[in-house]
Amino acid sequence: MPGAPSSQATTEPRADTLAERVALLGRAPLLRRLPEEALARLAGSARLRAMRRGETLFRRGDPGTGLLLVVRGRIRISVPSSEGRDGVLNLVRAGEVVGEIALLDGHPRTADAIADTDGEVMLLERRDLLHLIEENGALALGLMEVLCERLRQTSAQVEALMFQEAGPRIARALLQLASVQRLASVAVTQKQLGEMAGTSRESANRTLNAWEARGLVSLVPGRVTLRDEAAIRAIAEGGKQHG
Repeated sequence: MPGAPSSQATTEPRADTLAERVALLGRAPLLRRLPEEALARLAGSARLRAMRRGETLFRRGDPGTGLLLVVRGRIRISVPSSEGRDGVLNLVRAGEVVGEIALLDGHPRTADAIADTDGEVMLLERRDLLHLIEENGALALGLMEVLCERLRQTSAQVEALMFQEAGPRIARALLQLASVQRLASVAVTQKQLGEMAGTSRESANRTLNAWEARGLVSLVPGRVTLRDEAAIRAIAEGGKQHG
């Protein structure tokens, strides 16, 4: 995973002042190439909204009116199945954006966005972002980078679902979350991990307990800590399953 992950959570950013909003926008991968003047314009038109755990921020099929940038908390991106189960695509945390696909094509949302925790989001209107794209090629480049990363993640998930057993799929999901969160201790429930890996909570529970017994991970409610990342990576890449 990029960089050396810390086992300690970092302080979440705030957006109480214009300067704090500009700083937060400038750290988002999508927007980090923009000059400060453009960031200030975007921050000035942005709106803040509190979110409560379990709240629906948008549903699949809703109009794509803009981006959400997570200020505090975490958002779960999922798609519902015909059986009523959710397939979790991603867990988006502070400093990251949601809704970049609808921003680009203006079509309806492709997935559900549910508040996984209490927190706050910054609403960025599509029309404001499109004006910036027309004026500044840096935003278009940032958008392409984010979309390419999303496509790589989706391709890896599809490949895992088609060809891998539950163990490697769970390992891949863990490594993806650890890379995004830049932490060795990943904030995720066993149910969410199972949904991301396309398996049941019970299967995720059995796999994680077996890995914990072998010293590969440690478990507390709502969190999985990677104790032997190399072994987890070997499982993800199709090596011997530990349990």
